[in-house]
Amino acid sequence: MKVAFIGLGNMGSGIAGCILKAGFDLTVYNRSREKMAPFLEKRARGGTDLKDTVKEADVVVTSLMDDKSVLDSLQGGILVGMKPGAIHIGLTTNSPECADDVARLHKESGTTYVAGPVVGRPNAAAAGELLSLLAGNKAAVGTVEPLCRAYSKKVVYVGERHGAANTLKLCVNYTVISIIEIFSEIYAFADKAGVNLDVLKEFLEEAMGHPALKMYAGKLRARDFAGRGGFAMSGGLKDVKLMLQTSSQIGVAFDIGHIIKKKMEAAIEAGMGEQDWSSIYEITRKNSGLS
Repeated sequence: MKVAFIGLGNMGSGIAGCILKAGFDLTVYNRSREKMAPFLEKRARGGTDLKDTVKEADVVVTSLMDDKSVLDSLQGGILVGMKPGAIHIGLTTNSPECADDVARLHKESGTTYVAGPVVGRPNAAAAGELLSLLAGNKAAVGTVEPLCRAYSKKVVYVGERHGAANTLKLCVNYTVISIIEIFSEIYAFADKAGVNLDVLKEFLEEAMGHPALKMYAGKLRARDFAGRGGFAMSGGLKDVKLMLQTSSQIGVAFDIGHIIKKKMEAAIEAGMGEQDWSSIYEITRKNSGLS
């Protein structure tokens, strides 16, 4: 399999390194050509431009910045340069609409697109320990899966619709940044209250692997909010109000807490006061137009 890799940034360089280490025939390209040097030293070929980079490739891999850079690269040489039947894997966190547009452009050009956004940091990329989310034609995904395993510890097939992989990637990233915001709020709160932050850190580290979080993931998926052994919404709202009152007295904004309070109040008004507090999911569904 001949592979062309475009985009040697923090993530891309690590991924391309794994592909080269796995023994694939690799051609690399980057606008800042000095980033190509380490790969050329290891006998990868360097493309002179986008069209030249992809012309012999069975699989083209792009690791770029955003929707615009992906679409510009396609129009700037990738589409006209790829040979018929070749496959393009896009690793970028794109909008789902962009992923579907890229798939359409490839279909019109006689080539194939596989959406393949990755989850993980640059050190995980270099170590070949990313999570790959693949979407597109199942046969095409099967063709590129051995390549994806060169830089991934886990490969998940999401389905035929390309945008689904990017939607799932946004779900993952939103979860992470939301947790970071929550951590930020409680660290600031604890610091102003004079709490030992090292003790809090140990709790947070343990909490991230706690069975309760896994339980809630399953409970929301099943929409199982009966009060059996749960934490009633009415009691949860009392605690949230206490959290907001205390944080306000200290002078730290629990911004996410105000959103939760509003949804809990709506849930209780809807007769869900004795259901598990996780049933605020039903309010989110209602607000989103879901039944």
